[in-house]
Amino acid sequence: MQFYLIRHAESENNAKPAYHRVEDPPLTAVGRLQAEYLSKWMRTLKFDMLISSPVLRALQTTRQIHELTGHHVHVWDNVFEEGGIYRGYGPDATEGGPGLARQQVWQSATDDSSQCTIDSSVGESGWWGRPRETSEEAVVRAAVVAKRMAAFSGSDQRVLAAVTHADFKRKLLMELIGKEINADLLGSLCNTGITRLTLEAGVWRLDCFNATSHLPAKLITGGEA
Repeated sequence: MQFYLIRHAESENNAKPAYHRVEDPPLTAVGRLQAEYLSKWMRTLKFDMLISSPVLRALQTTRQIHELTGHHVHVWDNVFEEGGIYRGYGPDATEGGPGLARQQVWQSATDDSSQCTIDSSVGESGWWGRPRETSEEAVVRAAVVAKRMAAFSGSDQRVLAAVTHADFKRKLLMELIGKEINADLLGSLCNTGITRLTLEAGVWRLDCFNATSHLPAKLITGGEA
């Protein structure tokens, strides 16, 4: 089984100082262009399942992939950015926001609700609604996601692609390949950067990390938010 981990396109939080941070920002104009180039590349890839975080910037990135490839969108409630939906910035910002409601999630991802499968935990009052997640809690969540991914290795869905977030992508890489490589030393994670892993005999192998060859040089952006 192969798994493509893709960071979302540039959001308004990525493009602004930290003190301008909002809890669930949309993509910037640059981000929309990045998502367009990513989608054109994804159209050349044979994959079986398109997964998205329920966060707006990831859903907007996924939507472009969906529109160009026709893939059904699967929204997983546990591939969101470390911290979840919270207000403010800095370590003392712990107040949680609600996150998008179920209808808002599918409307952000597709024009047709039948083309979007959303985890049952995402309700009409939002999918978050709790205090900011800690780094330790994100590590535990990464282990859960790793098991969820591995569950598809024995099915017909052999190639998965997931649009997720920088900090959680690092947590998940450490869970999958941490014994072989320190993901924290691999450099920054660019917006729409592509990382591919292969599962063979129960062991994950890192094939490529943070690839951006699908983007023109002027569209390569990426911090750690």
